[in-house]
Amino acid sequence: MLFLVTPLTGKPPKTEIAMGFNPAENAEAVETNGKVFSDYYQSKMGIKVKTFIATDYTALIEALRSGRVDFAFLPPFSFVKAEEIAGAKVLLKCVRKGKAVLYSAIITRRDKNYLKLEDLKGKNIAWVDPSSTSGHIFAKASLKQKKGIDADKFFGKQIFAGAHDALVLAVLNGTVDAGATFSNDAEGIDGSWTQFLKGDDVKKIRVIYVSEPFTGDTMATSKKFAAEYPEIVDKTVKLMLEMGKDPKGKQILKDLYHVDSLIPAKTEEFNSVRDAAKFLNLGS
Repeated sequence: MLFLVTPLTGKPPKTEIAMGFNPAENAEAVETNGKVFSDYYQSKMGIKVKTFIATDYTALIEALRSGRVDFAFLPPFSFVKAEEIAGAKVLLKCVRKGKAVLYSAIITRRDKNYLKLEDLKGKNIAWVDPSSTSGHIFAKASLKQKKGIDADKFFGKQIFAGAHDALVLAVLNGTVDAGATFSNDAEGIDGSWTQFLKGDDVKKIRVIYVSEPFTGDTMATSKKFAAEYPEIVDKTVKLMLEMGKDPKGKQILKDLYHVDSLIPAKTEEFNSVRDAAKFLNLGS
């Protein structure tokens, strides 16, 4: 049974919401898992859900700005940009392995003679996406601030893999010498390579650098939607908080973005991401 939510503005009742998903890995996997999430949400909330799978991070921000989506799973820098140009309002942040933070990691193949960052001078590197926090922005800023390495001058060819799983495979297959992706810990023990690779392939990856932590992925809405439909937003937040405690909900989050649970978030928690972007003259 669907429920009707009448907005405070006097607009017609809301009978459907649109949920936006970022392309952290291949679109087919995100679409499949996003649909399962939407079905779960619909069964719990009693309101129809339309899924929107973004082609890239920028497309998801635009969808939120234009009102094409009402809620969106946004990586840190995408949230910062969405807050600036789309009036985004952060609601929740993701928890993985007991932490609500991520790290940027530089990975290589273990059988190559790259033991430290200096060994990568002039070598080719892959980034995830221009707007990826762990796979580009925070990694570049950390290298420059902590190691004095200007990526644009230090590395040889630079490419964008498009998604974390594609980047890991590019490193594994030797398409590039190194890649920047996310780590779930400061030691580089667990990260994208342990999630997207299996068996002995995991052992073929070496982590040679891990950045300082930053607040991880978010679930956000727009300030406009929050003002017009506060009841939907409040019930959505409550549902998302409970998903991490429900075995079925927990599995859906894990399949979707390897998330264990979600907890409340505040905009100021993303200041380190803003600082990294400013350091690279990317705005925000």
